[in-house]
Amino acid sequence: MQNEMREKLIDCSLMNVFSIDQMLAILDTLVAEPDLSLEDILLRRKLMSSQKAALKKMDQIRERLKKEAITTSREQTLNAGIKICTILDSDYPFELKEIYQPPVVIYYQGDWDLTKGRKLGVVGSRTASEYGRLVLRKMIPELVCKGVTTISGLAKGIDQEAHIQTLKAGGKTVSVIGTGLNYFYPLENKILQEKLTREQLVLSEYPINTGPQRYHFPLRNRIIAGLSQGTLVVEAKERSGSLITANVALQENREVFAIPGSVLESSYAGTNQLIQAGAKLVTNASDIFSEMAYLWKMSDS
Repeated sequence: MQNEMREKLIDCSLMNVFSIDQMLAILDTLVAEPDLSLEDILLRRKLMSSQKAALKKMDQIRERLKKEAITTSREQTLNAGIKICTILDSDYPFELKEIYQPPVVIYYQGDWDLTKGRKLGVVGSRTASEYGRLVLRKMIPELVCKGVTTISGLAKGIDQEAHIQTLKAGGKTVSVIGTGLNYFYPLENKILQEKLTREQLVLSEYPINTGPQRYHFPLRNRIIAGLSQGTLVVEAKERSGSLITANVALQENREVFAIPGSVLESSYAGTNQLIQAGAKLVTNASDIFSEMAYLWKMSDS
């Protein structure tokens, strides 16, 4: 029965027409009544705000199925070497289950075991300064020596540098992206993404052939924060995606660390504000270890 529920969840995800909340509602409905058809879930279980909205959604689903059958999407996923983990699976990361809106279906390429053990999210500005890059070149080798897996978003700037420095130090890194796994965004990271796919782990909640949308990336940030036991913000302006990640981490009762920066430059306003709000000021990797020692020791067992 659980396998049938799992397959229905994957089918819904591959349609790529449901929001996070709708996917979670479908999950709850299937858990309560596993035999319900998708039409029954939408119409009888009031997944949508009205019958009119439900019928409109069904039109979207029928159009989606007309353009590209679910079986074709499954074949493309399989042929691309993409694997799937659902929230019903035993190896679904327990940290993600704890967050407010856990991804119901995750697509991935690489070593799934990297979702276990010591994990630290590393995020920051897309327009990273030399200072931010130097901080990572100093700190990441120290983190790697302690068996810490870095998690970031493969964006330009700090994300990119975090992945690169982890690789250079011989460590483990996970990339959470905001597109389907057959997309490279930004395109300049294509070679890096392919390397991470082969040697590390790249994952997404978006099915194959899903292109980048602006709203994908704030949603992606909740997975970075949720999968990590702590988050390090290296460089961030007053309003930035990095602060979204940090705020999600705080809401999910995760540790947040911040690198201080010049009060004369706007590119450090966000990290300095985080420190004012209670984030741990970090000047070296030991500052992180002192806060995370107990939790990471527990994750080793």
